[in-house]
Amino acid sequence: MSNSDLTTLLPLVAVLLVAYAAMLPQLFVVQPLLLAGFTRLNPIYFLKAFWPAGVVAFTSESSIGTIPVTVRQLRGAGVPGDVASFVASLGANLGMPGCAGVWPVLLAVFAVNAQGLHYSVAQYLFLVVLAVLVSIGTVGVPGTATITATSLFAAAGLPVPFIAITQPISQIADMGRTALNVAGAANTAVIVAKTENQLDEDLYYGRKEFTEDEEAEEVEAAEAAENEEKSSLQKLGLSEGSVSLSISPNDALAGQGEDLCGIHAHPKQ
Repeated sequence: MSNSDLTTLLPLVAVLLVAYAAMLPQLFVVQPLLLAGFTRLNPIYFLKAFWPAGVVAFTSESSIGTIPVTVRQLRGAGVPGDVASFVASLGANLGMPGCAGVWPVLLAVFAVNAQGLHYSVAQYLFLVVLAVLVSIGTVGVPGTATITATSLFAAAGLPVPFIAITQPISQIADMGRTALNVAGAANTAVIVAKTENQLDEDLYYGRKEFTEDEEAEEVEAAEAAENEEKSSLQKLGLSEGSVSLSISPNDALAGQGEDLCGIHAHPKQ
């Protein structure tokens, strides 16, 4: 390998190292602190429960493909099924810290410095906000960060072809980005379950194991609640999704419809 090849490769290696230097503290410091701050739970148990989902995310580079494993691990950590499924699915398309927060902004800063531009603090903050906005609705599949970065560069007036220079390291970075995205969604699911008093702390702290019987109990409880709601509607003479009034045509012609509906007209004084 010639010296010119090394000169070209070293900046890309530096970008890759900086990306992981930014993502690892997010995963092992920032998110555990957020979890502990909002819930007073020990974040070590969260990292232990999340580990299998993190490995799948790291190797598959797909947040959507990791959803079944994420939901399974969240259920085992005491998060109810409806919360786990909803937050894991939402987190695969919104609020991705790796693909929306770290990588696009890092590439933008790299491009700014490579071109010799001088950005103020306000302009860098604008890049961060813009990265979050352009990432909304992005599908959690491999290559998402490249799409987000392209949108960010176009919106910020930076040269889009510059992104192609970083493609040799993009896939390696995507492994860490996806793991961080999935961890953010799982972390949020635990916080939501705890703040809504729905988290089973015995499962979270490993004092018991999640079994199929408990899953069946959750399904039965949901069905019981649904049946109770239908029963309440039937007692009111209503059916789900519709309202019926028992007024015969003869009553309507006789002018008794208003009385049956509880509507009473008062003559003017």
